[in-house]
Amino acid sequence: MQEWLGNRLRKLTGEAIPLNAWVMDAVADHLKMNFRVIDDQDQLLDYGRDLKKLQAKYVIEAGNSFDQIASDELQYTGYIQWGFDDLPETYEFIQKGQRFIGFPAIVDEGDAVGVRIFDTQHKAAIQHQVGLIRLFQLQLRKECTYILKNMPQSAAVELTYHRLPKHPIIQGDVEVSYKNDLLHVILHSVFVEGRTIRSQQLFERSLQENKPRFISMANEAGKIALEIMLLYGSIKTQLQLFNGNDPLAKDVSEQLGFLVYAGFIRNTPYSQLKVIPRYLKAIQYRLDKRMNDPHKAQEISRYALRYWKDVEKRAKKERVVPEQEFFRWALEEFRVSLFAQQLKTAYPISAKRMDKAWDER
Repeated sequence: MQEWLGNRLRKLTGEAIPLNAWVMDAVADHLKMNFRVIDDQDQLLDYGRDLKKLQAKYVIEAGNSFDQIASDELQYTGYIQWGFDDLPETYEFIQKGQRFIGFPAIVDEGDAVGVRIFDTQHKAAIQHQVGLIRLFQLQLRKECTYILKNMPQSAAVELTYHRLPKHPIIQGDVEVSYKNDLLHVILHSVFVEGRTIRSQQLFERSLQENKPRFISMANEAGKIALEIMLLYGSIKTQLQLFNGNDPLAKDVSEQLGFLVYAGFIRNTPYSQLKVIPRYLKAIQYRLDKRMNDPHKAQEISRYALRYWKDVEKRAKKERVVPEQEFFRWALEEFRVSLFAQQLKTAYPISAKRMDKAWDER
C-alpha cells in the first residue's frame, strides 16, 4: 500500500514525498469512495462512505422495489406439476432502460407452486428449496396421506410439540405442525437434499429414483422425532428439580431453547435430526452428575455467545436457518466432548478446531 501511494503521489506531483503516518492517513482518507443511493428517476436519496451501512439502511426498500420491477418477468402461479420451463441460475432482463439480474426460484403457494425472480441468490435458494418440497408433495399425494396417517406418534408428544417455545432469536413464519413438519424434512431428505434441481428432467429423475425408499425413511424419521420429544420431556422434568437460578439449570435451559423449539423439526436436516437424541442424552448425563465445571461452561459459552450474536445480526438483514450451518452443530458436538465424552462425538472436536471452523464458516 505504501509503495503504491508513493508511486501515485510521485506521478501526480513529480516529487518524491516521504510517506509518514500523517501523509498516509490523509491520502488514504482522500482516496475513500463516496457511494450514492439513487432511485429509478436518478434522484439522489442518500450518500456516504460506509457502503455496508447504506446497504443495510436500504436493503428492504431495494428488495421491495426489485419485486415490483420483476413482477412481469418469468412469473408462473398455480402449478401442481412441473409445467414451466427449466429454470436458469440467473435471469437477465431490462425494465425502463435499466438492466437487472435476478435469481429464479420455485415458490410454495400452499396447494400449488409458482415461479418468481428474487433480487439475491440467498433468498432464491431458500425459497426454491421449500418450493421443490411442496412440488414433490403434490406429486406424491397418496404416499404423503398414508405417511401422515401412519406416522409413529402419540397425542401427548404432538401436544408438547405444538406448545414448544419460540426460537430465542429466529422468528418462524410457518404454522407449527408436528406431522407436517416431519413430512417436510422427510421429503427434503429423500428428494431434495444434496441435489441441484432446476429442470423437469432432474425433478422427474429424483422422483422416480427415490420414491421406493420414501415410506421406509418416513417410518425411521418418525421414530427419531418421537424419541427426541420423549427425551425433551424427560429433561424438562429433571430441570424442575433445580433452582431456577442454578447456573447448571440456566445453561441447560438456554441450550435446550436453541435446540428444541417451535418448528425445529422443519428446519433441521435429517442428517442432524438423527443425532439430536445423542445431544439430549448428553444433557441428561450432565444433569444426573450435576456437572457444571465453570471452566468448561465458560469455554463453550465463549463460542455460543459469539455464534448466536452473529446469527442475530444476520437475521436482521435476511432469513437465517442456523440448522443448515456447520458451526451451529459443532457447538453441540463440543458440548458432548466437554460434558459427556462417553457418548462420543461425530468427529474430532476441540477449542482449536472450533476456532478454525469459525474462521472458515
